[in-house]
Order: sequence, then C-alpha cells, then structure tokens
Amino acid sequence: MQTNLTLLSQAGTQSAPKFGWVPFAGFEPETKPHVVRELSNHDFERVAGLLAQNPLYSVHLRGMIEDHGLVHPAQRGRYFGYFVNDRLAGVALLGHAFLLFAELDIEDAALRQFAQIAADTWTEGHVIYGPRLQVEAFWQYLAEHGFETRLARTHHWFTCHQARVVPERLRLQLASPAELDEVAIAQAEMVIEECGTDPRQKDPPGFHRRVTERIMRERTWVMVKDGRVIFKAELVSDTPEVIYLEGIWTHPEYRDSDLTKNCVAELAYRLFLNRQFLSLVAEATDQAEINVYEHAGFVYREDYQARYLKPMG
Repeated sequence: MQTNLTLLSQAGTQSAPKFGWVPFAGFEPETKPHVVRELSNHDFERVAGLLAQNPLYSVHLRGMIEDHGLVHPAQRGRYFGYFVNDRLAGVALLGHAFLLFAELDIEDAALRQFAQIAADTWTEGHVIYGPRLQVEAFWQYLAEHGFETRLARTHHWFTCHQARVVPERLRLQLASPAELDEVAIAQAEMVIEECGTDPRQKDPPGFHRRVTERIMRERTWVMVKDGRVIFKAELVSDTPEVIYLEGIWTHPEYRDSDLTKNCVAELAYRLFLNRQFLSLVAEATDQAEINVYEHAGFVYREDYQARYLKPMG
C-alpha cells in the first residue's frame, strides 16, 4: 500500500491542510504545492540523485537504498519523500530506525511532516539517528504526538580523508561463514553495551539474517585468535564516495592493549585506498575510543545523536 499526502491543495480549495501543515517563509500556495508520499522502487533514480548531492551526510540512507532498494523487508520500515513542485527535496526512512535527509532550506518543514506521518501510521520506531541538531529537531515534532525517549546518547562523528598509519603487517581478514556464530555473539554483546537490549531476543531471525548478510557481502572484518573473534568492524554503508563504519568491537580481554588501535589503523589503511572518505561515530565521553580513531587519521566533524524511543503503548 502506498501512502500519498498533499500538504497544501491548489489555490481556491477551502479545506484546511491535512496534518496541521504550517507553511514556511516565502511559500506561495498558488504555485508551490508540497507533497509527502511513500516511495517505491520506481523512485530509485530520483532518490539516488538527491542523496548524491551530499554523499557524506546521506551515507546512511544511500548505503541502505543501494543495498536493498526502496522496498525490501531488510529496511524494517518504509521510505517517504518530501516533494516541492514534484521535485524530490527530502527522504525519510520511518521504521525500526528513523533516518532523515533533506535539502537545508526545507529541512524543518520536511521534518515536521515526516514526524506527522510517523504518528499517523503508528510507526514503532526504535531509534532516531543522525546529526544531533537534526535528531533533536525531529524529536521535538515526534514528542508533540506522544513519542517518548528511553535513552539519548551523544556521539562524535569522525571522518577520515587520508589514512595516517601504514601498518607493519596486515592481520585482519574478511569474516567467513565459519565465523558466523562468533561474529553474532560479538555483535549482540556490543548492542547490549550500547543500548541495553539483546537483539537475539527481540528479533532472532532478523538479527541472524543481518549478521549473515554482512558477512556474505564481505562487509565484516575480523581478527581471529585461537578460534575466537577478538576484534570486528562492519561496513554498514558502502557507497562510491564514502564508507560508514559501525560495530567496532574488541573482546573485553584485549581492551587494555593496543589491539583496537592497531586494527582500526589497519582497517583505515585498507579501505581508504578505494574511497574519498571513511566515517564513523565515537562515544562523546570515551576519550580512549576517540584517541584510537584519531591515531588512524579520523578527524572530528560534528555531534551525532542516537535517541532510543520507548515502545508505543
């Protein structure tokens, strides 16, 4: 089913705009209808063109869409587009995660309408993720509809445009299906540390599918010692210009050593050969983690936020 919402009807229509839409400065109702509708795979080229305007800031959405298209169970949500005079100007994934991208001059209006649709479709969101100011603005609109925050974590977003360290030897390897169980354990423990929930309990088949898919796509890098995964990192988004790294985890027994620092430096060296940028986030209060990324050549860009939501009643 496709959802289509016209935010303002043409001149002369007497009915009020649906969903309480508020026009922004400079808006001319007679000539500039704004529409939000659900996207389909027929919109792929338009979405790709919009996101390509800013590869660094759109890497999360762009990577998912390039992997799976605009309609796929792996997205765990639905994509909506914000149109101005039939020109796509904003995209949102509304589902397990809320991910947003919009042109700067219409961002506030787009966020307001995306929040309205999330409320009207009873979207059971788990986390809002992105630049802190964008997340907080979107959250304010969601809060008007009764959404509540369970936990908010501030991160620092880092980017790397040149690897700083040439490793003496290469020790990482792409994970194989033989490491699936070990990688799954590591990923689950990392999620528990991050947000307090065990993905193996909430969605066992989906969690197993996602771990397997990243291994099969050659997106999971590991270091294995004595049959155990002691370091792992995931290429969550892999676009022509940018790689977004996530799921960087070190076995607790090795966290006091230089293992993480050396592995991240090696990973940056390997990956940067084919990309303009690498990006990742670090806990804002974890200076040891920040030092690891700076050692590898990553530089702070801005604050990010992961805002976890309470289940809807």
